[in-house]
Amino acid sequence: MTSAPNIQDDILPEQILQAALQLYLKHGVRRVTMDDVAKVIGKSRGVLYYYYKNRDEIFEAVIETLIQEVVDEIAEAVDKAASVKDKIRAFCLLKIKTSEEKKSFFTAMEAGMDAEEISRHSQIMTVLHKRLMQQETALLKKVLSLAGKSGAIRGLKPKESGMLIFIILSGIRGIKREMNYDNDFSKLDYAVEVLADMVMRWLER
Repeated sequence: MTSAPNIQDDILPEQILQAALQLYLKHGVRRVTMDDVAKVIGKSRGVLYYYYKNRDEIFEAVIETLIQEVVDEIAEAVDKAASVKDKIRAFCLLKIKTSEEKKSFFTAMEAGMDAEEISRHSQIMTVLHKRLMQQETALLKKVLSLAGKSGAIRGLKPKESGMLIFIILSGIRGIKREMNYDNDFSKLDYAVEVLADMVMRWLER
């Protein structure tokens, strides 16, 4: 069993994840070993096992970190927006833009994977995607709840709030999917503006 590193030799998990991330982008997930990551940070492989038990756990932690970065970026944009409509618009725009920005990253990471590896990593991604959706849902619930309490919109019942959030998230996925088909996001701002207008008309009725 690997003993805990002392204070002088302590390696923050973020250092390991950053090293793994750079290796994924350069070589793809399949070719990156625990030895490779250890070499980049200048430590023994045993130190890595103190934090992560295998390659899959490092991969999952890297993706979780990326997801949290996305959520934090969206939350910051929403928090800075003044009106309810601006908050909804900021949420929609940042969700689509951050998703597109990360697309090339995931393509690079999956390079060279065989069918079994793709299947295993897809399972991990499915679990993490659900966590992302939960955090995004919580963010929108907070926006709607605070707006209702302040009188900016009518008060919503839990069922109404839940369905509205489902429609917003579904609308975002639909916009992203259709624009991806044509590889043309030139009308993204306008599409999100229309979606936000539709949501606000329903909230203000």
